[in-house]
Amino acid sequence: MYSCEKCKKLRNGVKFCKVQKFPEILCIHLKRFRHELMFSTKISTHVSFPLEGLDLQPFLAKDSPTQIVTYDLLSVICHHGTASSGHYIAYCRNNLNNLWYEFDDQSVTEVSESTVQNAEAYVLFSRKSSEEAQKERRRISNLLNIMEPSLLQFYISRQWLNKFKTFAEPGPISNNDFLCIHGGVPPRKASYIEDLVLMLPQNIWDNLYSRYGGGPAVNHLYICHTCQIEAEKIEKRRKTELEIFIRLNRAFQEEDSPATFYCISMQWFREWESFVKGKDGDPPGPIDNTKIAVTKCGNVMLRQGADSGQISEETWNFLQSIYGGGPEVILRPPVVHVDPDILQAEEKIEVETRSL
Repeated sequence: MYSCEKCKKLRNGVKFCKVQKFPEILCIHLKRFRHELMFSTKISTHVSFPLEGLDLQPFLAKDSPTQIVTYDLLSVICHHGTASSGHYIAYCRNNLNNLWYEFDDQSVTEVSESTVQNAEAYVLFSRKSSEEAQKERRRISNLLNIMEPSLLQFYISRQWLNKFKTFAEPGPISNNDFLCIHGGVPPRKASYIEDLVLMLPQNIWDNLYSRYGGGPAVNHLYICHTCQIEAEKIEKRRKTELEIFIRLNRAFQEEDSPATFYCISMQWFREWESFVKGKDGDPPGPIDNTKIAVTKCGNVMLRQGADSGQISEETWNFLQSIYGGGPEVILRPPVVHVDPDILQAEEKIEVETRSL
């Protein structure tokens, strides 16, 4: 029963779900195991599935922009055994010869289509099928074989080209994986830029761009000067922060009995360490001690068992001045007060011992 918005009464209704956008690779996971309170069992019911032409049009939402709704089977994962033990194998189709193979650990054997269809499928992987996309690939391939003179050469993302070669709907051309926001090549990608791009003649670029759009168009690669300056600033910042931290921490380690310890989240500290050592390109956000702090009676204290480290007040002030954040979590070692009478007695015993 549900409350109708029009008549404001409880009515019988039908609940259903529709898909707004289908993926290029469809993964269907069948429920093969039933888990009860005290035991588990395997569900061995046979589920039939087509090798080609799986039509998902009935499940598509009316306002969906998706145009291709048919899928061809790529591979099947099967489980042999019971709910408590067993073995996994896979059936996969080779796109080059369109034959099916069984993969069982190191053993690979050709199998028939009927073997695949009669399998006790556990997980099925299918790919969008489009004859139009295949025709477009053949058309572009034929154009590549025609050595048409071209005054300009255009660079295109290899990543997008891989989508074009394998996806039914590759989407708009995207060259942003090898360009920075300023339109140049980021300095860190300059050494392997050839692995990211492919150069195309103008007629191929025009055909791809007219059909898929996107971009931006690139016919000249250059290292971005703005990013180069920013990279040098970041490198200088890394070096400065690391040197100051090492100096402050060395002084802290040499103190015999510090009056206070400042606690810092090791999760945040690891991010900062990755940054200053060049493992991570971006600096961390503000210091976040919320996971290691607990408030008791209005005082911020260290949470028991928290993943934290101890630094000096000078080190805390240094990091906090750059990154901000908090809260401050301060530990003050207890001060042991010695009774003067006991101290005098110990001194007297020491004097008597010396005289003996």
